[in-house]
Amino acid sequence: FVVVGIGGSDLGGRTLHDLLNHPYHNEMVIGGQLQGVPEVYFTGDTFDPLRLRGLLDMLKSRGILEQTYLNIVSKSGTTAETALAGMVLADALGKDWMSRTVATTGLNEKSLLFKMEQQGQGKFMALLPVPDGVGGRFSFASPVGVLLLAVTAPGDPLTSLQEAYQGYAAAHDAFLSQPVAKNPAYQIAKFLHGAEAFNKKSTVVFYPYFDNRKLGDWFLQLYSESVQERAGGLNVIAVTGPTGNHSLLNGIVNGPRDKVVLFLSPSDFCDSMTVPAEAPLEGSLKIFEGKTLAELQKASMKGTSLDFTYRSIPNATLYFPKRDASSVFALMRILMDMVAVKGRLQSLHLNPMNGERLINNEDTYIQNGVEGYKQRMRESI
Repeated sequence: FVVVGIGGSDLGGRTLHDLLNHPYHNEMVIGGQLQGVPEVYFTGDTFDPLRLRGLLDMLKSRGILEQTYLNIVSKSGTTAETALAGMVLADALGKDWMSRTVATTGLNEKSLLFKMEQQGQGKFMALLPVPDGVGGRFSFASPVGVLLLAVTAPGDPLTSLQEAYQGYAAAHDAFLSQPVAKNPAYQIAKFLHGAEAFNKKSTVVFYPYFDNRKLGDWFLQLYSESVQERAGGLNVIAVTGPTGNHSLLNGIVNGPRDKVVLFLSPSDFCDSMTVPAEAPLEGSLKIFEGKTLAELQKASMKGTSLDFTYRSIPNATLYFPKRDASSVFALMRILMDMVAVKGRLQSLHLNPMNGERLINNEDTYIQNGVEGYKQRMRESI
């Protein structure tokens, strides 16, 4: 199952796959430990042919090209990186490629993919909607992201989706009903806005303190494309802990004091893997004997946070219950709601010329800055 997309049409599904599926998903499928689900691959996010060529080489050499299905994700169907990778794959699949392709797109004449079927060029395996009025960075809970979650569900896909949407709905209901003092979306927005507007910070270090990198990529797009408007909004550096402690931490504490840190962590790692009590450890390592790795991960984050506080580096921590579908969907919904609040705190809902309310086009939900590269790219061909 090959997902073809870029930006929000790619990162939502990638993040869910990285957070919720087995970290060695494809190897487990190939080895037979995961039954009834496909291997998963991603492409369409670059013109560089390296990985697309490698993907085709792998599918052909293993003789599984005939068992390969595509999900082309593009609201317009004309996003160049995605469309061209999709056509290369379609050519490899052969004349019946549409019957083995899901088109996740706008269900109207503005979409090239939609028009292909309407004009009788073939029939897609399915046409799924990219919702109207929802930017790609906000779309993970639509078919853009959840088709992948359903396809890779080891049991009943509907059960997995129900669990996910229960968390999503509960988080948004809480956002609308909880008082500001107990509302995580408001509190994070307040924390970040205070750092930017009053403490003159320019950068937020987004610090998931667990083994996942795609959530940082997703947040980078969400925050940067939403509130980096009108020459404002914090820059985002995404790292993971404690890996980031061995790459960025020195720059945080000894470099420019322009940073604010947002940690994220599950309250329960749901794993009791333990350092052996009789491990041949000496000196300062002896303290770790018999401890669970989850305990040590939590202690590492707490120690990092305390050290930042001691050095007067603003930091906050957002906890979520565990890495399951309900909690992950709730977490991502909270971060989206937080961005909505941050945009209001930056007055992105007001016309900068006259202060009047923008009803249908708040700058938080628009991204005009990306059109320039597309135009100039075409001029350069």
